[in-house]
Amino acid sequence: MATYLEKLTTDMKAAMKGGDKPRLEVLRMLISDLKKKAIDAKVDNLPDDEEVGVLQKAVKTRADSVAQAKNAGRAEIAAKEQFEIDVIQSYLPKQMSAAEVAAKVREVAAAIGYQGGKDTGRFMKEWQGKYKGLADGKLVQEALKALG
Repeated sequence: MATYLEKLTTDMKAAMKGGDKPRLEVLRMLISDLKKKAIDAKVDNLPDDEEVGVLQKAVKTRADSVAQAKNAGRAEIAAKEQFEIDVIQSYLPKQMSAAEVAAKVREVAAAIGYQGGKDTGRFMKEWQGKYKGLADGKLVQEALKALG
């Protein structure tokens, strides 16, 4: 399977040929972010989970921008940021639903013998090992709080 950077580069070339300027702009930003992260980490290629992390961070940043733009009554900016989110999410692995997260949280908690707040660190280490990048952290926290 191609890395996210390779996939983005291929799609960027297709967007250039197709004249899809808005998509091209987003893809160039993502490629730049991935390359910068690789340079900062002093590696040639980032592992897939780190590439996913860069893409997820880009989504979160833009989601904050959408909220701020809507609060300021700037619908055109909110729409542009939302378009960018949609493009980025098309490259991310499918996220778990709230019900799936709750079920997996119960499963992992039972496996490690989760006893409450003092076991949160152990739980998160186990969770990240199995499901990193597949669920929103807030959903995981909420499901964990619901357990006790």
